[in-house]
Amino acid sequence: MSTSPASQAGAISNSVVPCPICAALRTRRVYRWNSMDINKCPNCHILFVVSPPSMDELVRMYGGHDLLHERLDPNPTAEGEYPAWKMSEQNHLLDLLKKWGIGSGRLLDVGCFSGMFLRNAKLRGFEVTGVEPNTDAVSHVRSLYNVDVRHGNLRSGNFASESFSAVSFLDVIEHLPDPIAEMSESCRLLRPGGLLLMTTPNVKGLIQQLIRAKRFVFGQPWCPIDDVPWHLWGFTPETLSVGASRAGLKVKETGWLEPSPFSSNLGAGSRPWKKSALRAAAQVSKLVSRSDRFLLIAQKPPAATTSPS
Repeated sequence: MSTSPASQAGAISNSVVPCPICAALRTRRVYRWNSMDINKCPNCHILFVVSPPSMDELVRMYGGHDLLHERLDPNPTAEGEYPAWKMSEQNHLLDLLKKWGIGSGRLLDVGCFSGMFLRNAKLRGFEVTGVEPNTDAVSHVRSLYNVDVRHGNLRSGNFASESFSAVSFLDVIEHLPDPIAEMSESCRLLRPGGLLLMTTPNVKGLIQQLIRAKRFVFGQPWCPIDDVPWHLWGFTPETLSVGASRAGLKVKETGWLEPSPFSSNLGAGSRPWKKSALRAAAQVSKLVSRSDRFLLIAQKPPAATTSPS
């Protein structure tokens, strides 16, 4: 059995840590990654890192190059090649916004990174703004698309209340220390009837469950949240829906996205047979609607109307 720091966590015990999502009074530690506890709520079943980095610490983390596989050109001259899966997925997301009544207006993309969603939304007729903690990415997007991108986080952007028709967090919400606060702030920024769009990994995807079973059989440690400390939360459609509702939003739709071996993690699998096995599991997950990635769309309640006396 592995003797990694995670596997030396010792006995799993209850800890007096309330649930940040549903506000249950007690959650249970289920794993330890280095010095970080990962707790699970017995009520809503959210998985989360206890005592995560602060927002300022995260901005510093994402301001460097640790997360980048290759540095973005700060002075780009062309858009380059965009992944076909991402183009298709983002057009699907924009179609869903239109389906729920938001096909234009001001759109804010939080954690806009390469600016691809800003670019695609702008082509659809949106007036776009981004916010991003990585300084290279900010320079890249400003130079390439000539759009308003602010360095930092949602609050440091100093956006006015009810100033956006749509706010998006594409594979971002799982990185943030306080998702409820981020969704509440998004609700403040949305005009009545505006939409919040989020995509994130599904901690109960079929692929994760198969990997968990395999590691249990072979006595290997298994962390229930992928990629800690970059990922701080293990969401499902149900737990993210609870969070959106607590933030004052009404969930309109959840749906599955292309599994990561066909999209966000094309290089998954250290050996050919592992890659083939993961892709086979991903294909099955599509058939049984258990992808390891999902979307959620929530709406700020429309303004109350008063009937004439």
